[in-house]
Amino acid sequence: MSTQDKSIIQSIEKIPQILDLFIQHTSLTLHDIHLYSGFTKTSASRMCNSLVNIGYLEKIYIGQTPYYRLGIELYRLGKHAIESLDIQSCAKKYLNWISKELGGISYLFIERNDKALCLDTVKGSQYIQTNSTNVGDLLPFNKGGGPLAMLSHYDLQIQNTIIENLNLSHDEESSLRQKINAFKTKGYAISLEEFSLGTGALGVPIYDVSNTVVGALSVGGIIDHFSEGKVEQIEHTLKKYSLDLSKELGFSIN
Repeated sequence: MSTQDKSIIQSIEKIPQILDLFIQHTSLTLHDIHLYSGFTKTSASRMCNSLVNIGYLEKIYIGQTPYYRLGIELYRLGKHAIESLDIQSCAKKYLNWISKELGGISYLFIERNDKALCLDTVKGSQYIQTNSTNVGDLLPFNKGGGPLAMLSHYDLQIQNTIIENLNLSHDEESSLRQKINAFKTKGYAISLEEFSLGTGALGVPIYDVSNTVVGALSVGGIIDHFSEGKVEQIEHTLKKYSLDLSKELGFSIN
């Protein structure tokens, strides 16, 4: 590799280091970028000017002081990247891992018309036919590990709209709200014998780049698998993979 090639690669590698500074800061002066990045002022200035030229940064003035901020071109590229994400394709490997590790049948749910749509499933070694949810099934949000995981982590306005459309009695609605409040605290939802006798399911929410719930991963099996001593392992596994999938969809904890 030539010296020129190495120099080009080093310059390219500096780009994300500079852009990442704007995750925590809306705008930065050249001096700020120099301090936070550790680059020399000359190097920082050259990189920033190049990023301005291609639209990744904008240079603005506050009083007499020049500042840099993220450019509109990044928004355009980011929007395209988000739109090109396919949650089903992204989730497939996690469904396989869940079923392999836990033995049950794993599910991917998303919302469609105020119902939970089963978008994909993977059968595990302990699959039983009484787990009757299939790809394409629409479930009410007040039953099932995946649907309840989504409902319990939606914001209040969405929750209220969905619950109103369920046409529950006063007592049923009160019971459901208590249940989903408890599930939100736990970070997962559990469903026991709500669809089939002797079966259960546990679900966790999936988030996207806007930190919005966009679906749920869940696993179902015989009810013995969801005893108090076994729930912790299921919860840990699902939370791990749901976080990994959420990050793949752009979610950030910070």
